[in-house]
Amino acid sequence: MSSKKQKLLQLQQGEWTASELSIHYKPGVKSNKILNTTAKAGDFILSVWNKELISLQEQVMAFFLNSQHKVIGYRVICTGTRTGCLLDVQLIVSLALHSLASSVILAHNHPSGNLTPSIADIETTKKVKAALNLIDVKLYDHYIITVYGWSSLYIQGRI
Repeated sequence: MSSKKQKLLQLQQGEWTASELSIHYKPGVKSNKILNTTAKAGDFILSVWNKELISLQEQVMAFFLNSQHKVIGYRVICTGTRTGCLLDVQLIVSLALHSLASSVILAHNHPSGNLTPSIADIETTKKVKAALNLIDVKLYDHYIITVYGWSSLYIQGRI
C-alpha cells in the first residue's frame, strides 16, 4: 500500500476519543427502609435533606429505588437560587439506568416554605416521568420539601 493511501486510511480511522462516563455497579442498598408509602418516603427524604440549605436555596434530589422500594442510591441533581433550579433530566435518566433502578422519587425544596407546586414543578414532573418511561423506570413520586414538612404530587393527583 502506498504511503499516500496509508495516510488517507489513518485520517479516516483517526485517533479520536470521546467523553466517557465510568460507572461502577456495587449491588446493595443505601437504606433498608422500604419506601412503599408516601409518608415513609417523605419522612426519609426529610431525614437526609441538608437542613442548612432548605430555606436558603432550591435543590433537587433524586432517589433511586429497587423493585422492593429500597433506596439503592440518591444524589443532589442540582442546586439553584432562592427561587429556582435548572433540572438535568438527562442526568436523572442516566443515573436511573446505570443504577438499575426500578423507580425514582424526585424531591426539591421551596425555600419560601410554600408546599404548593408551581406550574414549572408540574411541567418538570411530566417531563421527567416521560423520559423515565422510555427506559421502563417509574416515577414513583415528586415531593416538595420545606422546614414545615413535605407535600406529594402523587397524593395531589399530579403524577
